[in-house]
Amino acid sequence: MPQAPTMFAAAHHHSPASRPAPAQEPPGQKSLILHIAQDGLRCYRARMFDDEGHVGSATQHATLHEAICWYGQSAPVAGVQAFRIWYGGWCAGSFGRDRMEREAHEIADRLLVLALVER
Repeated sequence: MPQAPTMFAAAHHHSPASRPAPAQEPPGQKSLILHIAQDGLRCYRARMFDDEGHVGSATQHATLHEAICWYGQSAPVAGVQAFRIWYGGWCAGSFGRDRMEREAHEIADRLLVLALVER
C-alpha cells in the first residue's frame, strides 16, 4: 500500500493570543505552547504558554533550532511532554520533546520558510 506524503501542519494567526484548538493529547500528557520570537541578530526569545497565559520565564537562544532543541531537552515545567511550536505568527504543530530534540533543525527550517512566505 503506498504511503501518503507526509504533510507538515501549519496554521497562521497574527497574534499568539489567537490559539488553535487544543491538540489531542494522550491521557496524562501535558502540552504547552512554545512561542519563539526573533529579537535581533542571533537573538531568539522563547516563552511558554498554557491555556491561561505565560508560564515560567523567557529564555534567550542564539538560533531558532537551539531554542527548539533546548525545550525538547529540558522543559522547565514538570510533566510537559509536547509543545505546539509558534514562530513569526506560524504554528508548525505539536511535537513531542524527544522529536524536538532530534528534529530541531528540520522544525526550525520549516518555520523559517513559513515565516518567509508571509513576507
